Amino acid sequence: MIQTRKNILNMFSVINSLIILGSVFFALQQFFSRPLTGPIPEPVVVESPPPAPSQIAPKPLEIEKVAIQPKDTPLPPLPQVRVIPKPAPKPIESVVVTPNPTLAKMILDNFNASSKYNPLGGFTGTFGGTGGFCLESYQKGSAFGAGEDGGNILKLVYNVNNGYAGYYSKLNNVDLTKYHRVTFAVKGAKGGEVFEVELGDGSGVSKIDIRDYLPYGASTTWQKVSLPFKAFAEVRNWRQMKGNFAIVFEQYLGTPTNSTLYVDNINFEE
Repeated sequence: MIQTRKNILNMFSVINSLIILGSVFFALQQFFSRPLTGPIPEPVVVESPPPAPSQIAPKPLEIEKVAIQPKDTPLPPLPQVRVIPKPAPKPIESVVVTPNPTLAKMILDNFNASSKYNPLGGFTGTFGGTGGFCLESYQKGSAFGAGEDGGNILKLVYNVNNGYAGYYSKLNNVDLTKYHRVTFAVKGAKGGEVFEVELGDGSGVSKIDIRDYLPYGASTTWQKVSLPFKAFAEVRNWRQMKGNFAIVFEQYLGTPTNSTLYVDNINFEE
C-alpha cells in the first residue's frame, strides 16, 4: 500500500513538471513572435576603393566560335589505266581462189577426126600375124566415161585363135620428158578381154600386161587405165620417141581370143 502510494505521488510530480515546462515554452514563443515597433535602420554601404591596375583581372578573351565545316577526306587517286589503242583493221583483201589446175596432158588420139593420122601427125593402123587379125573402125562415143565429148571412139574387132594382132599409133619423135604416164579409156564387148600395151622409143620396146592394172581385163563398162612410164623399163629416150603406142592381142594371153575392144582418149599426162 505504501509503495503504491509512492508511485502515485511520483506520477503527479512528473505531470506537474511537464505542465510547468509547457507554460515556459509558450511564454517564450509569444515573446519572440511579437512584431518590432521601432524604425528599422538602413543598411550602411561601404564602398571599397577601385583596385589597382595591376590588380584588375584581365577580361577573358571571347573567342568567336566559327562553325568549322568538316572537310571531305580526299580519296586516293585511281590507278591510271593504260588504254592501248587497237590497230586499225586491215582491209580484207579479196582472195582469189585458183582452181586446182588439171594435170597437163598431151593428146595422142581421141579419134574424133576418124583419121588414119593422130594429132601428132603419126600414122595409125592395125596389124596381124600367123592367122590373127584386127579390124579398126570408129563409131559415135558413149555418153558415159570415154567418148563423153560427143566425138568418136575406136572399135577394134580381133581374132587371135592362131596368132597375134593389134593396133598401133606412131609417136612421131614426140618429146615426153615432162610427162609420167600414159592413160586411156577401155571397154570390152564380152568382158574379160586381155591385151598388152606397148611403148617404144625406136631402139627399145616394152610391153605391159593389162592385168597388172586391170586384174580381170576389160569390163563391159568404161574404165580408165593409167600406166606409169617407169613400168616401161626398155624405153630410154623419152625425149625423142621414134616408136609406137600399140595395143596387142595374143593367143597365149588367154580367152577370149576373139572379141571387140573399145578405146578412147589416149593421153600422156604428168
